[in-house]
Amino acid sequence: MVAKRILLLSRPFTRAAWPRTERSYATTRQPSATTQFYKTFTRPVAKVTLLAVFTYQVVYWVWVKLEADEIRVETDATIAELEAQVSAHGAARTKEAGKEGGSKAK
Repeated sequence: MVAKRILLLSRPFTRAAWPRTERSYATTRQPSATTQFYKTFTRPVAKVTLLAVFTYQVVYWVWVKLEADEIRVETDATIAELEAQVSAHGAARTKEAGKEGGSKAK
């Protein structure tokens, strides 16, 4: 009895008595043209798009920086001109005040 159990356990397990037949048709499908296109060109298109966006951002930043520098230079020039006018006006007033004060003292 023990020998029968060992013999039954040592045999390979098979469901059918006949050998299994292999399929005669292809098991892998050919990828479609659309799939093949996206597999081929997705990464290069993404890289070019990313590079274009990065380039645009850099050029835009440089443009804004130059505009801000130009506005700052114009503003500084206007401020310097107005300060010169104020100091000239102040100097003229002090001269007038000095002349008036000198004539009153006489």
